Amino acid sequence: MPRYIDCSILDLVVNNAKACLIIGEKGYMAALNSVAGLIIWKIHVTAKDLPPPEDVDMPISIPDVDGDGHLELVALSRYGKGKHRVAIISGRTGEVIKQPLLDPDCDNVFNLTYDYNTATVFYDCSPAYPFPAPTMKELKLKDYLKIKEPTANEMSRVMIPDDEKMRFLEVNNSAGEHKVMYSNKGRCPDDCFVSINVTDCQNKTTWSYHMDKTYVMNPIPLHFKHSITGFLLKLWQWHTPPEGKKIGSVRLELIKERIVLITFNKSESMHVVNASLVDIVQLCDENECQPHLSFQTQSALIADLNGDGTQDLISYSVTYKTNNEGPLRVSNEASIRNWVLESKGWTKGGIISRHSSAKL
Repeated sequence: MPRYIDCSILDLVVNNAKACLIIGEKGYMAALNSVAGLIIWKIHVTAKDLPPPEDVDMPISIPDVDGDGHLELVALSRYGKGKHRVAIISGRTGEVIKQPLLDPDCDNVFNLTYDYNTATVFYDCSPAYPFPAPTMKELKLKDYLKIKEPTANEMSRVMIPDDEKMRFLEVNNSAGEHKVMYSNKGRCPDDCFVSINVTDCQNKTTWSYHMDKTYVMNPIPLHFKHSITGFLLKLWQWHTPPEGKKIGSVRLELIKERIVLITFNKSESMHVVNASLVDIVQLCDENECQPHLSFQTQSALIADLNGDGTQDLISYSVTYKTNNEGPLRVSNEASIRNWVLESKGWTKGGIISRHSSAKL
């Protein structure tokens, strides 16, 4: 059964029709003719030493590595603890080119990103539930593939059709020659999904991100000195294991709060930085969750705080913690009664904390 469909990630055109990508259950991935509705390819493995992909997410695109003139795809493929892989897939044929193993200590892997400048894949590694918190890991694709440095044209080859753009919400989303288009769908944390595309003045995609159980706050356009522009993105991604954690009538949710800075210089070179990564603990009952997502949508800012001409990043986060600075211990409903909501704001100059008691 199809779970996601995306008509912007592939640069494949067959019979004058753009190809859409479909992701389904049990590792199903296929390219579909958007006009005729016919399957162009299905993901497949020809090398005998590679297992067929399983439990794949919506992939991200990377520059051409097999010389066929088309962008490739990279997706997480989950097989079980210590056996997770990243699948590198031909965007033209759907063949799995390589499938290197990820960190064997990862109980779960998620949140795949790609750095074009270093040809490095980043992913979050979650150890055994519930603690310690997930950590970011990396995998250098140059260790497995011959990857040339991408040109500006290669990084902007994906054309977004006009009808596809209608799916995205456009607010104050322009910075220089670039625009960010984003869509939050569903209801978090159970069935939400985010799509983000950064495009240039010709409406060609230069950076994209697609992930389930994720929500992006309102993007912030950036305008720095020396013709540097870009966007600040703040995302919440739920990574509570499927079995969850129920304490009486209360459900515990684990969230990774990430701030990503995407910048472009006057030569149109792109730089992506993971500026912040914060762990959030959320408690939910039948009616609501705290901290509430709706109160976080304007929780980051870029501003010149001290008038010295430089821009500072300001952000605040809210999470549950114990009121005695001890570690969070979950045993029964009574054990969370002394938890409090902590609001923590930080800037380039330091940390500002404020505590407030709030219970479900």
